[in-house]
Amino acid sequence: MENSYYNLLETLLLIYSVDEGKLKIYLKKKQDEPYKGYWTLPSAPLDTQTTIEENAHKIYKSMTNLDETYMFQSKVFSDLNRDPNNRIIGISFIAITDKTLTDIKQDNKEVAWFDVEELPKLGFDHANIIEEVTKEVKRKIIVNYNDMLLAFFPSDFTLPELQNFYENVLGKPIDRRNFHKKYVNQELVIDTGFKTSKGSGRPGTLYRFNLEKMKGKRI
Repeated sequence: MENSYYNLLETLLLIYSVDEGKLKIYLKKKQDEPYKGYWTLPSAPLDTQTTIEENAHKIYKSMTNLDETYMFQSKVFSDLNRDPNNRIIGISFIAITDKTLTDIKQDNKEVAWFDVEELPKLGFDHANIIEEVTKEVKRKIIVNYNDMLLAFFPSDFTLPELQNFYENVLGKPIDRRNFHKKYVNQELVIDTGFKTSKGSGRPGTLYRFNLEKMKGKRI
């Protein structure tokens, strides 16, 4: 006879942002065993009085001190040995946030941003979870699924910054002239009339997405 028992459920939150054209993920350092000192995804068990969506938003609030974000459910992870102590099924959510605003709001030294291509030592099965979910995020960035680009770039940016982000996501270079034509000639971006002020090089033109053209657009 097969074993029959209740499974514990947990919410796993993968918080992404962009910094200098690179895709980043927000992790926390484990303070107790198992995997003490390792980095892990923010997570929380699901109780009987909370929906899985409410649980994800609670985790986001505790990690960032921010209330609102772009968020949606991703994959379910149910390998039998995910946790050494219990049979736990993980339901993952993707959240996209503003790194600068999060850094201003956060004073916890046990959390940090990491490049998705340069992850630290991770506990549990979180390395596999990040790998799987990041593949999904990258596929959706490329086509602007559910206005994902607008979530990553809610304010001003330069075209080189946007192109650098695309190249890091794709893992290959993009022709600059074709990229510029695609976004400028199709009026997917709007010139703000302002220039960058940092750095010693030539100031770059600051753009922002044209919401009328980009909302709901698959690229």
